[in-house]
Amino acid sequence: MSIQYILGLDGGGTKTVARLVNLRTSMQWQVNAGATSLSNDYSLALSSITDACEQLLAEAGCNAEQVSAVFGVAGAGDKSLVVKLQRDLPFNFAQLKVVSDAKTSLYGANAGQPVAVVALGTGSVGMRMDESRTEKMIGGWGFCIGDEGGGAKLGYLAVQKLLLEMDLNGVAKSTLSLYIASQIGYSRHSILQWLALAKPADFAKLAPHIFSLKDDCVVALEVLTAHVTMIEKLIKRTCGSSNLPLVLMGGLAEPSQALLSETYRNLIMPSKGNSLDGACLLAKQLCSPVITN
Repeated sequence: MSIQYILGLDGGGTKTVARLVNLRTSMQWQVNAGATSLSNDYSLALSSITDACEQLLAEAGCNAEQVSAVFGVAGAGDKSLVVKLQRDLPFNFAQLKVVSDAKTSLYGANAGQPVAVVALGTGSVGMRMDESRTEKMIGGWGFCIGDEGGGAKLGYLAVQKLLLEMDLNGVAKSTLSLYIASQIGYSRHSILQWLALAKPADFAKLAPHIFSLKDDCVVALEVLTAHVTMIEKLIKRTCGSSNLPLVLMGGLAEPSQALLSETYRNLIMPSKGNSLDGACLLAKQLCSPVITN
């Protein structure tokens, strides 16, 4: 059975989005699903990917054997988890490649041309591709040790401020800490219960409101200043000594970019596409030697 469709999937710590394209008619279908982070919650990631693919195949009325698929997912740097995912998926795709969502962002950002990309979502990662097509990933080590500049680490910094105020005053004092307490608890007991179960996505859910407090709360501004410093350091490491165009991507890209210093803002160009576009581009490249009916 020849390849007649491509399927691109972008999975992160908060949500998954997937697109199926008919190569002959260019008709396409797109669906959303739950979080996909192989390293944070493998079972949820498998369920999210399976749900998205099942919906797309059903809507298009096609078989997996007709599809060339590329999944860009968080946690795909762990090759053992990639092998496990490929084994556990209930689909027999004609072709399937699972890569980091940093790679699909890289290919989406500049339509597959040389570029440096810093992706800021639940986590964070940098990646660049030079004129020789050599790729290099920077960061992306995960929440427990890295992900500086991502939403989870921003939420983490805000929770730290609440805990400091609890230690010093016994209660939350600042506008930021009062907000964080309203989300995770006002007492030591309730906060400890939340912390015991909290995943990176739970910390990341706190991030959007922090930006809204930047002009009204000095503690929120302190947290955002630290956040911006982390992003600028990641940008510097990602670009290295190259003169590659730079793209900031992900859910925190826009609010964070506005806070960067002028030097770093001037380096950034608009993205030509997103991580899902990159996954679809890679899926099309993957099947390009195959003649479709």
